[in-house]
Amino acid sequence: MELQRFESFEEFQNAVVNADLSVRLLGPHDGKWQLGNLDVDGITVQRGIETVPNLCEAAGWPSHLMFLISEGRPGPTWLNGVPFARDKIGIIAPGRGFVFRAVGPNTWITIAVPTSFPLFLADDMAGQVLRRWCRATAMQTAPPRAIEGLRNAALIATDPRTPPAIGRTLIEHALLALLGSREWRPRRVVGRPRASPHELTDTMLKRFRAWDAAAQQSYQLDCPQVGARSLNSFFHHCFGLGPMQYLHLRQLHAIRAALLDSRESAATIADLFERGGYPYSAYALARYRALFGEPPSETRAMGPLVQGSGTA
Repeated sequence: MELQRFESFEEFQNAVVNADLSVRLLGPHDGKWQLGNLDVDGITVQRGIETVPNLCEAAGWPSHLMFLISEGRPGPTWLNGVPFARDKIGIIAPGRGFVFRAVGPNTWITIAVPTSFPLFLADDMAGQVLRRWCRATAMQTAPPRAIEGLRNAALIATDPRTPPAIGRTLIEHALLALLGSREWRPRRVVGRPRASPHELTDTMLKRFRAWDAAAQQSYQLDCPQVGARSLNSFFHHCFGLGPMQYLHLRQLHAIRAALLDSRESAATIADLFERGGYPYSAYALARYRALFGEPPSETRAMGPLVQGSGTA
């Protein structure tokens, strides 16, 4: 599988194939991006290399269970605020929203398996666990060798010399080996149940998408699952920022998308900032330049590179 190079996060997010995804820069500039994907007899394998701090707001395909592998190095990475490590693998339930965050250079690989495959219909332990994983996103712990085995199987399967049918078999066998590497019993809840960070992430991303669709500029950040203090802690773990800081970050990205949208060519830069809910000022211009490495006028001069939010 050949990795294609991209010069901007907009190009990168538009190339992703197994999720509805939007990239949010978290650092002072954009960077180099690489991405490759391949259909292996129905299983979609995708590999990415990132060089700058960023996070991805995403939702997986409703027809696939997705496995996300990231060793959390050289830069730390998180799934919905839960850190990756060599013994961790992200399980993305079909259609659920998730946030992947990185503070620096990192590589990752996703394996999206259709839930219609026979593996999911079996009456054995593997089938039962896979069906349970389809109900809720989670970060699972497994022996590093089992996770590495699944990763290597995906890389071999995407080698041009590997026939697709054999590649699929390799991935399925590695997945069965992962499932057989430990007991996957449901966790017993002791004491007062705590809100899952994965459920909170899905709830907040649905709210963000509703606000985006309604072009809403004022936000009420509350959540029935947790109190204000817990919600603030969740935002810092998941998004790396406090609630209002992250909303301002989203506003700046929406303003950038509008600057690049040919349909907004008649609007002034000040109009787009005000319409985006971010008061136009010297401070706003400084924040924009600090995030994207250029003033809004240079962004507009680039022309209509993208339309919308980067849906794949």
